[in-house]
Amino acid sequence: MADRHKRKRLFRMAYLSAGIVILAASFHVSASQTSSKLKEAGRKIDELEQQKKDAQEKVGALKEQENILQGELAEFNRQLSDVSAQINDLEVQIQEKKSQIKTAKAELADAESTKDAQYESMKARIRFIYERGGVDVVSVLLGSNSMAEILNKAEYVEEINRYDREMLEKYENTCREITEKKEALKNEKTELVALQESMEQKKEEVNGLIAKTQENITAKQGEISGAQSEVSSYDTQIAKMKAYEEELERQKAEEARRAAEQKKKQEEARKKAAEQKKASQGTASDTGNAGSTGGTKQDTPAPSGGGSVTANASDLAMLAALVECEAGGESYEGQWAVASVVVNRVRSGSFPNTISGVIYQGGQFAPVASGRFAMVLSRGAAGSCTQAAQAALSGSTNINCLYFCRASSGVNGTVIGNHVFY
Repeated sequence: MADRHKRKRLFRMAYLSAGIVILAASFHVSASQTSSKLKEAGRKIDELEQQKKDAQEKVGALKEQENILQGELAEFNRQLSDVSAQINDLEVQIQEKKSQIKTAKAELADAESTKDAQYESMKARIRFIYERGGVDVVSVLLGSNSMAEILNKAEYVEEINRYDREMLEKYENTCREITEKKEALKNEKTELVALQESMEQKKEEVNGLIAKTQENITAKQGEISGAQSEVSSYDTQIAKMKAYEEELERQKAEEARRAAEQKKKQEEARKKAAEQKKASQGTASDTGNAGSTGGTKQDTPAPSGGGSVTANASDLAMLAALVECEAGGESYEGQWAVASVVVNRVRSGSFPNTISGVIYQGGQFAPVASGRFAMVLSRGAAGSCTQAAQAALSGSTNINCLYFCRASSGVNGTVIGNHVFY
């Protein structure tokens, strides 16, 4: 009966252990699915971030084009101002020229009157001399009483002839001046009209350029508005994906907590089964074997300052890159805590015993799966992140935890910045 009772008890313990193993396996599958979703969320966030960056660059390029157009518009406005000023000056000149033409016309009218008067006077004198004087002029000269009288009369006749020649020459000069002045005024008027037409045409051209440039600026501003809306859209999508990622982090943390509890129960059940087996066998050798089994390294990491871990320059670069991906925007204490978690895992028996093994372990760190880790590693991490990694690798850790997630996930633990460590 006692043997049967022992066998039943051993059977129940084995059944319980098997149930715990199955349950742990289901947790492992669930955790794997969550990690896969986290990986996809991280990849999508990176993709959206790149698309947002492209859209921002597009906005910048469009604004630069708008600035160029604004510069062109300013230049066209300056040209329009210059042309308008020239047109105003030209209009003043035209008014002055019209006034000059009016004065010239009056002078021409006076000249015409003088010319006509001179012409009529000359004709009258010639008629008087030749109609009345004629032959009598010779008679007058021959009938003079003295030589002095003859000379005086001859001189008088000469004076009359010289006066007539001068009047004739003045008449000819007046006619020539009138003709030249008429031609000059005509040419000046033609030039002014042509210049005015040219200025008006140039003004129309500049107005056309201004209108076209303003149209282009309006179109460019529409493109900028559309691109900025696109950036805002990406911001909205990124915010949603980060909220989704945060929820997945919370789920992952909860799954990790439950898995740890199940693992602990599994270990307790295994120990209890081993103890019962030893008790049933009642031998010292069984006791020795049980003690050996109980020596397995536990999940609890070494305490702060528990010693350095084996690492090289490559391990330091990888740990610093991971710290930047996970806590680049956190305080130095937060960065140090993330590095401490990785080192704690190396010291623990439940994770790989190397820095690279812990970092690249599947389903653990979203930046590794999304590709962000590789990008940071290729360019090198920031100074504070490298400093935090170096401190942790040297054995100086500031937290005794194996996990961390967003503080908003609701998981209980030590909160540092935006993360909770547990």
